[in-house]
Amino acid sequence: MTITQRTTFRIAPLATALLLATTLAACAKHENENTAATAPAATSTAPYASAATQPGGATATTSDNTAMANTSGTSAGTTMGNTAAGTTTGSMSSSGGATPATTSADASAMANEMSSGPITDTDFYREAINGGQKEIDASRLAEKSSNAEVKALAKAVIADHSALDDKVKAAAGAHASAPTSPDLSSLTGKTGKDLDKAYVDMLVSDHQKDISMFENASRNASTDKAKQLATAALPKLHKHLDMAQKVQSSLQ
Repeated sequence: MTITQRTTFRIAPLATALLLATTLAACAKHENENTAATAPAATSTAPYASAATQPGGATATTSDNTAMANTSGTSAGTTMGNTAAGTTTGSMSSSGGATPATTSADASAMANEMSSGPITDTDFYREAINGGQKEIDASRLAEKSSNAEVKALAKAVIADHSALDDKVKAAAGAHASAPTSPDLSSLTGKTGKDLDKAYVDMLVSDHQKDISMFENASRNASTDKAKQLATAALPKLHKHLDMAQKVQSSLQ
């Protein structure tokens, strides 16, 4: 074997090794490039998968829905509670438990309603007591008037209505009710001639209503006792009305 042959024999394995190494490197590089090329696609799909399947996202949506449901439930419950409270209050008022005491203005309106048609003896007695008390209290204010006619009228009303009040209470018996607080607002703050005129005007108006109610009771009251009491009281009521109208004319 010559020297040249020996050298070629030694170089051949080395060249083969280098060629193999170069080939392996190229394959590795190609594989890395393919991996790098496919990685963005996988990454780009991750957000969609996360949004659809991520527990945190689902929990947040559930929480929002729960909060909305709770808010709606609270609002509905509050509305229903308020409605129920209003209904209860109305029921209490209707049943009489929370109804305020009847004023003399209410009593006057009721007296107008009872000026015709059937009337129970209890209602008649109650309205007679309320109306009489108002006229007595008003007359006690007018009794101090410097006008002789007004003073005489006030004294007559006090005496006659006090006597009538006793008869009504006796007839009503256990059904007699305490009189309501009279509405004397039309007289409040007035003095002298202003008070005289306001008093007489009130007396004329109230006696006209009283006479209508008593006349109706004399015909349509539910008991004979109430009818007889109403009939017996009418002459005095007419007398008071006549006196009041005459004084009213003189004050014009």
